[in-house]
Amino acid sequence: MSAISFPIVIALALLIAAAALAFALAARQSRVRGTGDPVIRITMIIAIVWAMFATIGAVFNAVAILDPGSDTSITFPVETFWPELPEGVELEGTGAALNTGGFTQVTGTVAGLDLPTRICWAISQALWWLIPGVIAALIALACRQLRAGSAFAPAVAKATMATAVVVTVGGFAAQVLGDIAGSMAAAEVLQWHGATWGGNDALEALGIEDPLSAWWPKPGMRIELPFWPIAAGLGFAALAAIFRYGAKLQHDQEGLI
Repeated sequence: MSAISFPIVIALALLIAAAALAFALAARQSRVRGTGDPVIRITMIIAIVWAMFATIGAVFNAVAILDPGSDTSITFPVETFWPELPEGVELEGTGAALNTGGFTQVTGTVAGLDLPTRICWAISQALWWLIPGVIAALIALACRQLRAGSAFAPAVAKATMATAVVVTVGGFAAQVLGDIAGSMAAAEVLQWHGATWGGNDALEALGIEDPLSAWWPKPGMRIELPFWPIAAGLGFAALAAIFRYGAKLQHDQEGLI
């Protein structure tokens, strides 16, 4: 198991265990006291646990990636590539034949990545952990205020707007930095400046004149600009406006009483 996947698996396992424990304790507390909405309490506890482990997972993941002595699990782009079979080789049993195309990205464990590549990848992966953690923290706050009888508290509206900014900026940065890191890793792993190989007679007998072109993909560069963070951020911003409007109505109603 790679250095990256191990802390993620541990964090997820602990999250599942903690969520199950929180669910059991909250359900038992609800039965004993007989007051409050158990759904809100259970949701709040699970959201708190989720936010905590998202933060822990982001830190562990970043530390593991930045460790120069560890391997890094990373996805990087390649130019469209499909290995060439030697002349005369015919496969039997396939129902269809590939005429054009191939794979355009590779996910693998890489050793010896440069520091700038690891920094970009570490920030990207940490953001993918933190974004759902921030959303979970917002859910926990909203549930807490709802249990306290202040569903439209100003703190909820402010936290929702802050979540909108985090989702928009963080989602965009996570995608772009991840693509930059992947493109840099592709150049480090696949870009070569010279090559030698033996057994030329054997290769020629197989009909392969250039084994590098036949068996070695070329590094690719792919940087995509995502639009989903903008849409998600606008959704949270609209939700923040609803909370502010609800707070105003609640204040006006209290003033009439």
